[in-house]
Amino acid sequence: MKHWKLKRENILSCGIILLLMVYMGIFLYLNMAKYAQHVDSDIAAEALLAREIWTEKTLTPDNWIASTERYLFGMPVLASLFYGMTGSMQTAVGIACVLIGAAFSITFYWFARRLGLSRMASIVSLLALCALPINGLRNDGQMVPFVMLLLFVFADYYALHSILFFLCIIFYLNLKEKRTVSPLYGGYWFFLFGATTVLACGGQRCLQMVVLPLAAVEMISLFLDSKRFTVKPPRGRLWAAGFVSTLLMAYLISTFYKGQADYVVYLLTSQEALHRLFETVPAAILEGFGVAGKARVGTVESVMQILVWAFLALVGYGLILICRDKGKISRRLKSGLVLLLASLGITAFIVVMTSAEAAHNYFLVSWFVAVLVAGILVDYFQREKSAFGTIIVLAVCFFALLNLGYTYKDAVMTQDNLKEYEEVADLLIEEGIEYGYAEFWDAERISLIRDGAVTMGHCYQIEDPKMYWWLTSTKWYPPNLPEQMRTAYVVKTVKKDAFEARFAEVQDMELAFENGAFAVYISDTNYIVMQ
Repeated sequence: MKHWKLKRENILSCGIILLLMVYMGIFLYLNMAKYAQHVDSDIAAEALLAREIWTEKTLTPDNWIASTERYLFGMPVLASLFYGMTGSMQTAVGIACVLIGAAFSITFYWFARRLGLSRMASIVSLLALCALPINGLRNDGQMVPFVMLLLFVFADYYALHSILFFLCIIFYLNLKEKRTVSPLYGGYWFFLFGATTVLACGGQRCLQMVVLPLAAVEMISLFLDSKRFTVKPPRGRLWAAGFVSTLLMAYLISTFYKGQADYVVYLLTSQEALHRLFETVPAAILEGFGVAGKARVGTVESVMQILVWAFLALVGYGLILICRDKGKISRRLKSGLVLLLASLGITAFIVVMTSAEAAHNYFLVSWFVAVLVAGILVDYFQREKSAFGTIIVLAVCFFALLNLGYTYKDAVMTQDNLKEYEEVADLLIEEGIEYGYAEFWDAERISLIRDGAVTMGHCYQIEDPKMYWWLTSTKWYPPNLPEQMRTAYVVKTVKKDAFEARFAEVQDMELAFENGAFAVYISDTNYIVMQ
């Protein structure tokens, strides 16, 4: 019987590892061969920034207009090195994202193991993270679930913040439990302090996701350990508090960095806050898992969304089980889960109380909570000698197989999901035009689709020829470019009439090309105003 149990576990482990290798291979392929096929302009701008970093030989080019943050380290910084080696933006960012995605995968597995999950449960959690988010919204050419865009494909600062958070959680828990610091711990402590400072310089994400959750949990923990601050805690207990204090200090140091862009938010009314609490935030979290609705009952899309609902119901059951547990689940595992939930709660609180955007990617920690709970359940039921643990493993593997066909088959095989963009870029290259303009959500895509052979600046509205100060370079606009130069204007077909009306008095503006999505106008004059 014992021999059969061991054999069964080995077979399951091999199957999970095989599926993980398939998913990692897909992420590798998408990064290296399909990068430009799946980007939006926000993501494409990171590749253009990598080129600017290498060209200008500085981490923060003065000519680059950032969005809400001007970070000191991120994927574009790493990609700039590979751009210098290859001369290709697509190859450079592909390599950088593969490396960051690999580092994230290794760190997440290490995090799960250090919390106390078994090898089986840890790899199940990682497979669930890779396979369970589905693409519930197939819009604007997006074919890959957004969680994958953030962590594995086009991996950027979300992946880096997640890695830092995992490292900080484990170090914090070690300090609380061992209550001692060795020279090795000192080096690790200094590294985490430096990494927090660098990432915090980029904006509020590090404070919100990493620093505040650790500070809030430590404050409550210290309050309880000291019996409401009436008893002096053991000296060794203060090491954990000291570590959290240095993270707060790292954030304070980062506030002196002048590269952060102003991102104004306002407090909401009570009615608006309640609406966000009970509708907006839950909807954003569900959207991150791929629950989007609008799928006809009986179709594959509806089945996949129902299966995601089933997984989330399992996670809900797991959270209740963990709360009611009387000691069968380790305190370390519960502490790690509490820290993740604290991060999710702080993000939700900020979104509920302020006008900050309620984007589903802001709640990425919910994915970590969900897959960690799934891993905890696998271990829990296997210790209880219940077949339910094995059923959970098989269900995750089954869903992983289904999602290969539902989400990733098209993503891997697509050749023309951005065909209209390719046609525009090819025309500009044939015409020998180096610079053109379009609205933001089209401009960076056109630039990247042919690896920077043509550079597109952007306007907020193409019929209003003014520079849009968002993820762009001032080098791409007059007066840094001559006004008398052959210039392309790429206009969405729905705005063609408005554009022609705006330039009705211009004699040298000619319609050169039109497809189903765009009309391309070419002029001998650059009419864009940088203001």
